[in-house]
Amino acid sequence: MANSNVISLQGELHLAKMVSGVPAALLPVGSTPELQIAISTESTDHYESKTGLRSKDAVLYKQTGVAISGTIEEVTKENLELILSGKSIEIPEAQLTDINIGTVQAGAMIDLGHRNLSNVAFKDSSDVAITSDKYVLDAVYGTVVFNEAIVGPVKFSAKAGAKTRTTIANNIGSEYRILFKGIDTLTGDKVVMTLWRVKFSPDTEFDLIHEDFGSYSIEGEALADISKANDAELSVFGHIERFSVTA
Repeated sequence: MANSNVISLQGELHLAKMVSGVPAALLPVGSTPELQIAISTESTDHYESKTGLRSKDAVLYKQTGVAISGTIEEVTKENLELILSGKSIEIPEAQLTDINIGTVQAGAMIDLGHRNLSNVAFKDSSDVAITSDKYVLDAVYGTVVFNEAIVGPVKFSAKAGAKTRTTIANNIGSEYRILFKGIDTLTGDKVVMTLWRVKFSPDTEFDLIHEDFGSYSIEGEALADISKANDAELSVFGHIERFSVTA
C-alpha cells in the first residue's frame, strides 16, 4: 500500500489571459517537465532585552510574495506570445503586385519581406520582365540574389502564403490566471493549483538553434487579489486542492 504522506506529481499547466480583470478561456501550455512555486517573505526580528540573553522572541512578517517558474517544451502560438512578450497576428495569403524593392546590386541578398511565395515575377524600371536566369530566388523564405546589376528600381509581383506573425517584446506586463491540473502518481489523488493573477517576467531566452529538443524557461510573480482577503477558504494569491476520485 502506498504511503499517502509522500507525493509524486505530474500534470498540465493552463493559462488564461486576463482581460479587464476577467480571465479569458484557459488554454493548455502542454508539456512542462519542470514547474514550481516559491514563497518568499521579508521579516523583522525582535530580541528581548529583559534577561540579558538578547533572545529572539518575535518575528514580524512585513511582506509576502509567491513566484512561479517552470519550463515549456511546446511552442504553440499562445506559448510563443508568453515567451516573447508579444502578440500573434494571423496574416492571410495575399496577391502582391508591382512591389518596389529599389535598385539592386549583383550578388547582394534582398529580403522581399514576404514568405512562402509563388508565381514570382520581376520587372525592371521599363516594366520589362527580368528573366529567371538573372536571379536566384528562395521562394520559401522570400529572398532573392541577382546575378547582375539591374538598371533602375526593380519591382516584383507574387502570391504570398498565409502565416502567423508573433511580435517581440511589445506586450510586456500581461496578466494571467493559472490553473494546474495534476495527479499524484503514487496514490492517484488529484491536485489542483489556482493562482488568481500572475505576471510573467519578460526576461527570457529563445534559442534559435538546438542540438536537442527545445525548451524555454518561464518565471512569474503572483499578484494579490485583495477581493478574497476576507474569505477564510481562499487566499489572496491562490490555493492548492487535493482530493480523491472514487471509482
